[in-house]
Amino acid sequence: MKKYLKYLAVLAAAALLGFLVMQNRQNAAKDDERIAVGELTFETAGGETVYTYREDGDGYVTFETEMRRKNGDVFPKTYSGRELSSILNEAGISFNEGTGITLICADQYEIGLTGAEVLQEGNVYIVNRESGELLDEESGPFMLVINGDEFATRWGKTIVRIRISE
Repeated sequence: MKKYLKYLAVLAAAALLGFLVMQNRQNAAKDDERIAVGELTFETAGGETVYTYREDGDGYVTFETEMRRKNGDVFPKTYSGRELSSILNEAGISFNEGTGITLICADQYEIGLTGAEVLQEGNVYIVNRESGELLDEESGPFMLVINGDEFATRWGKTIVRIRISE
């Protein structure tokens, strides 16, 4: 009897793992479809919100910044994009200084921000152009740039999803 319970437990674990892998693939495919057409997905307690990224309007800016690496290398960069705070406002997502904001990249790398960082003017951007050119496939279509960080370690490439938590 114990032998059958072990087999049953292994089968149940394998079935659960298979289900989770399928769900992850479906979510990744949905994210890929959305970013291909210039959309970002926001996850909130109320569900998902899809935002269409726009280059038109007052909120889209070109700015200069420095990418600093821990080894001391400094690279001047010119990006074009929108402040994350304006994107959240346009998407109708409320947040404040204490809100947790997590940006998720295509490779599942997650960058955590506070609402206070996002509300700081000129600090957190979602960009789609570098030096006037659309981001390459490795970096884009959306990239996170944080001007206020001493180093570029929290900058994120290929942003696909943004999770908002109170």
